[in-house]
Amino acid sequence: MKHIKVLASMAVVVLFASCGEPQESVAMKEAKAVHEQLTRISGELHESLMVAMAPLEDKIDSAIMAGDTLLAAELAKVEGKLDRIDVRFHDWSETVVEIPGQACNHDHGHEGHDHGDHEGHDHGDHEGHDHAGHDHDHDHGVQLPEGLSDEDILEIQKALMAGLDKLKAEFEGIQE
Repeated sequence: MKHIKVLASMAVVVLFASCGEPQESVAMKEAKAVHEQLTRISGELHESLMVAMAPLEDKIDSAIMAGDTLLAAELAKVEGKLDRIDVRFHDWSETVVEIPGQACNHDHGHEGHDHGDHEGHDHGDHEGHDHAGHDHDHDHGVQLPEGLSDEDILEIQKALMAGLDKLKAEFEGIQE
């Protein structure tokens, strides 16, 4: 009888131990790591875009005032390329999905960013491009469907990273 009580006690201990939180898979750990990289790199890229774009309008205006229309045209061309990357960046950022169970802890407070008129800037009236008043409250529009495996979630994060890497490479190509 004593032997049965010991076995029963051990069974209860094993049962309680197995009822703990499930182990996180390797794929989920990697997905979370990729998502953290996405967060960091996207923030850095957006900041770099804003820094690169900020002086261009004044430089264009100065070149026009100095009569250097060739320089003004070249700067406007660069500005257009950066604008297109910026718009695509924000389109990409709307596709970023959170990993289930992981709190959104990244900052998307793009202070002073206005998307009012990225297409077809008119350098005579370029005030719509001061990046003022952009409020990005970080509501990811895309939700992961229920029932995805950890490997599926990892693949989604990797695809997002590939898109971000492409934008970053295009931006770096313009900066050279």
